[in-house]
Amino acid sequence: MAVQGGLRSVKSPFVTITVFLTHLPQKALQKVSLIGKHKTAVIVGGTLGIGAAIARCFAKLGCSRIVIFGRNEARGAAVLEDLRLLSPTPTDIKLEFVKGDLSDSHSMRAAADALQKAAGEAGIDYLIMCQKGLPTATINENVDGYDTAFAIQCISRFTIAYLLTKRGAFASGASVMSIAAQGQSLDGLSVDDLSLARRLATGLSSTTMFLEQSKRDSSVLDAFHEELNIRHPQYRYFHLSPGLVSSEQFDVNKFPGFIKYAVWFGQRLIGTTPDQYAVLPVYLLTAAPVTADRYFDSKLNPTRIGKWATDARNREALWEKLVGIVGND
Repeated sequence: MAVQGGLRSVKSPFVTITVFLTHLPQKALQKVSLIGKHKTAVIVGGTLGIGAAIARCFAKLGCSRIVIFGRNEARGAAVLEDLRLLSPTPTDIKLEFVKGDLSDSHSMRAAADALQKAAGEAGIDYLIMCQKGLPTATINENVDGYDTAFAIQCISRFTIAYLLTKRGAFASGASVMSIAAQGQSLDGLSVDDLSLARRLATGLSSTTMFLEQSKRDSSVLDAFHEELNIRHPQYRYFHLSPGLVSSEQFDVNKFPGFIKYAVWFGQRLIGTTPDQYAVLPVYLLTAAPVTADRYFDSKLNPTRIGKWATDARNREALWEKLVGIVGND
């Protein structure tokens, strides 16, 4: 399933170009209504950026229950107020903010507990994970001994999806979605060196380390999403690349070396806003034809998982490692 679109002129300080935009999802969503369907959407990382935009999109469709997970109560309260104003049924929509952290295994398990409790017996229909743990080109270990950025970006997504699946917290036919870089491969990745400490010790430059961390994250995310799809076919586990999306806290200076300039230039040419992008994942979850595709690029074109993740031995070893980090209930 690939979306089709139209054209728009985008002006930058340097050049005016014509870029391809996806108009089909926007038109399709105009015909979608979740009013009275008693759907529950849970957005992890929903107080800013893509996550908050996805929540707004669900509210506009009349989703009856939206749960936002994040660290900042003030931002969470502001998002909930926006959702109520956007909802076509403001007196009926149920909104909840769940405060939590995702930097180590203990906090991740606590997050899964809180989200399951918030969802209640009806279960979760849509779980969208937008938490950000962008590569830093360094390693800052958490209490579990793993790089904190990697823990947030990858381990937390596995932990929440795995525990909620295992506990039966999803409604029938539920969908789980991760929005993060997809389809890359860090060939030779060892599950015994997920923080890439051995690679960093070889004297990698900050730019190279950043790129390796990006490939590592994509490889790990692809691998366990594939395993979730294989092991639990009653649900759909999506992994989508967002492309260049400028959120409220987007800072190009966080990127090392030449990558900083490439991102800066790319943002001005083809970058989108969170609300422009949010239409795509919500369309996929609520309006798109049901297909076997689970992996998509930033334009919602079907893709494949990266090379490392295609190896079943890698996926099995990673699964065992991640389950060991999560621990047993």
